[in-house]
Amino acid sequence: MKSITAVVVLTLTLLALGGQGKHLDFKVADKDFLVKQKFVFEMLSHIYQDDVFVTKYDTSFWEYTPKEHVADYHHADKLEHFFELWEHHPFHDDQFWTVMYERHEEYVVGLVRMFMFAKNWETFQHVVFWARQHVNKQLFVYAFTIACQFRDDMEGIVLPAQYEIHPWTFFDGQTLEMAEHYKMHGFHHVKQLNNVYNVVLRSNYTNYFGDINYEHGMSYFLEDVGLNSFYYYFNIDYPFWSEGDETHKLNNDRRGEFYLYVHWQLLARYYLERLSHDLGEVPSFNMYEPVSTGFYSGLRHYNGVPYPSRDNHHNFYHDHNVEHINFVEMYTQRIMDWIHKNKKYDVDVINMLGNMIQGNKDSIDHQFYGSLDKYYRYIVNEGRPFGKYHDEFPGTFMHYDTSMRDPLFYEVYKNLVGHYWHLMETFPEYTKQDYVFEGVKIDAVHMPESLTTYFEYFDADISNAVNVAPPSFDHTTDPLHTFGRNSFYNGSSFVIKARQHRLNHKPFEFVLDVTSDKAQTAIVKVFIGPKFDEYGNVIPLEHNFQNFFELEHYKVQLEAGVNHIKRGSSEFSFWVNDRTTYFELYQKLMDATNSDFKFKLDQSEAHCGVPNRMMLPMGKKGGQVYQFFYMVYPFHQPTTAEHTGYDPVISCGVGHGSRFVDALPFGFPFNRPVMHDYYFDVENFKFFDVKIFHRDEHTNNA
Repeated sequence: MKSITAVVVLTLTLLALGGQGKHLDFKVADKDFLVKQKFVFEMLSHIYQDDVFVTKYDTSFWEYTPKEHVADYHHADKLEHFFELWEHHPFHDDQFWTVMYERHEEYVVGLVRMFMFAKNWETFQHVVFWARQHVNKQLFVYAFTIACQFRDDMEGIVLPAQYEIHPWTFFDGQTLEMAEHYKMHGFHHVKQLNNVYNVVLRSNYTNYFGDINYEHGMSYFLEDVGLNSFYYYFNIDYPFWSEGDETHKLNNDRRGEFYLYVHWQLLARYYLERLSHDLGEVPSFNMYEPVSTGFYSGLRHYNGVPYPSRDNHHNFYHDHNVEHINFVEMYTQRIMDWIHKNKKYDVDVINMLGNMIQGNKDSIDHQFYGSLDKYYRYIVNEGRPFGKYHDEFPGTFMHYDTSMRDPLFYEVYKNLVGHYWHLMETFPEYTKQDYVFEGVKIDAVHMPESLTTYFEYFDADISNAVNVAPPSFDHTTDPLHTFGRNSFYNGSSFVIKARQHRLNHKPFEFVLDVTSDKAQTAIVKVFIGPKFDEYGNVIPLEHNFQNFFELEHYKVQLEAGVNHIKRGSSEFSFWVNDRTTYFELYQKLMDATNSDFKFKLDQSEAHCGVPNRMMLPMGKKGGQVYQFFYMVYPFHQPTTAEHTGYDPVISCGVGHGSRFVDALPFGFPFNRPVMHDYYFDVENFKFFDVKIFHRDEHTNNA
């Protein structure tokens, strides 16, 4: 990418023979890139206000209409439907948007096409500015985020965290109300730090005033803004309505198999957390009987309309849901028929199944197999009518950034992932020969026998949640405001932070003593799984294989003889740090623009990563036993070598077919039912028991 310059490599070298480090490579943005970055930050600030830009955009922006500049777009013929749709039924903020409805999906497709087809940066700027002024803001943020991930000239662009762009879908109404109060009262009694009003609000989880059911006691997990953001971005990367473009073919990444794997892993992780609270298996969703698990959303839209909640023992089987239930029954039967007629046993079949269940553009027959994913969401949403187009009000289940807050999410996806397990039951069982790595043995595992979790405070910048006045440059020397940040009051910048306690763990590491009869390439996989159920009974592997959660998967070079493979939890591959706040990002951007400060671009906070705080379940004060599983296995070269076609320093590589380490099925060796646990008695597999202790203190000090 031309607008990014110097590459710096900072490698954490493993002190292990044949080990592979986690590269914290970074690039430094040049001046052209910084201009683009500044524009992105401005477009995502106080998104519901159209007249608060500090930068003075000329009349070409304010008067721009995409339809009058079709020559500036590739594939202009593909934009005609959107122009016609917008002319007759524009989609403004007076409507509630969700990508789940077909009518709303039309706007997404059209808007993303306009963003992607813009021939150059100038056209892209203008059409984004037009959309920022006219389009429903949730729709705008969704489409703009996709464009920033997939446009070649936006590679490496840093987006603020989704929970800071749109805090209404992450933080409770009480927190947002208090933020508005501070602003409306002129930050009375708030001390300034470096000419900035700093407000820190305690943001409670929805069970602060009491649990409505047992699952509600896990609100710290269900409502974790980092985990919910991960799920939002996963669906940004693989939108069901798109196949991708010429350079990002989503099915190259085995999108259907990946869809099933991600939801399987979310279920496994949730079950591990449930065991810390003496809760058992995740129930399956029964759409015919009252559902015991209620839900309190605590959220409200920007305009004040609350997201609906649900009582315990709610019944979804009623007149308004009959049509949706009928579709679920019909599509379920068709998919089950397809599963039991299948005679192939490879990852292509798994990929086909995932595409069918999601109902994405790569489904083998979308009209026939529909989208079970969407219709289950319709059932839970319940069809509350609203608006002039007779849409159903989209509650939390209809948005990717809010649906995981509801414990019913896991019950629904247990049903959906259940189809995967039905398919795998038709596959032959793995045998010892499938598991063994001839000539390789794990002699010993060295890691702590006890691990520690704790809650620590985390601050998120929710300044976007309050309205600001149009900019005024009279009598202000505030550098951030002059630069372009519009969170500003009475001559000074302000930042409002929501402070939550979030689950974390103390770092840990492992060393594998591995003997190999020759020098060769291998992979190491690490899982964590339950040892006992909620009653203290050992769970046999035949009933436990679905519950293992993958922590690490990476390639190593084994030398002939003894190898000591060492890796710390901070080096695990697909885990990322908490996001830098919007306020801090603006400061860094300003410093880089006005001085020799380096605005670094790397993957340490990548949108496609899972928050590293969430590796371990909470455990208990007296300790909770889990088991780690270690595997050393032959390296299977993928069709396209890892990191081919994209820059892994600044990109997640979505759609290139080279994101993944090897060609193994996702979740191997737990991806097929285990009917003979002694098949796991091979020398390159090791289980290791660990007790996880939880401390109450909001600190990670010993």
